[in-house]
Amino acid sequence: MITLAKNPHGIMATRVDEPRITALAAAVFIANAAYREALTMPNPASTLDDIADALPEVMPEVLSTVKTAPELAEVLHTAIADRVWAYTAIEYARAEAGAGYNYPFDTLVEALEHGADPHVIRAKALDVPRRIRELAEQAGGDE
Repeated sequence: MITLAKNPHGIMATRVDEPRITALAAAVFIANAAYREALTMPNPASTLDDIADALPEVMPEVLSTVKTAPELAEVLHTAIADRVWAYTAIEYARAEAGAGYNYPFDTLVEALEHGADPHVIRAKALDVPRRIRELAEQAGGDE
């Protein structure tokens, strides 16, 4: 977290919460690794679903093993879960959209890999199949 302070020259950042930023960066790394691993499985969406469901059970042990400070444990757990759920939404929506519609999902994956807000990405991913159907109807298609 950045602390802002007003000075005679305007507002400037005075302090960065480095442990929290580090935890958030670690969450991006861990979720990206889980996603890449899920892609090697026959059903990536289901695998990601299983990973997300298992997080509450395995995270306390993981966090105690890596000696995460208690105040950062929840930040890390939540950030990983949010990202894994976003990846899960992308893969379920990709499957729903069908073959030939990978581009919007690949774009969302890339944004998530680079730190985009997982809540925004999840909402956008889940909306893609509906938008594809609407466009197909407007074009007079059957898809």
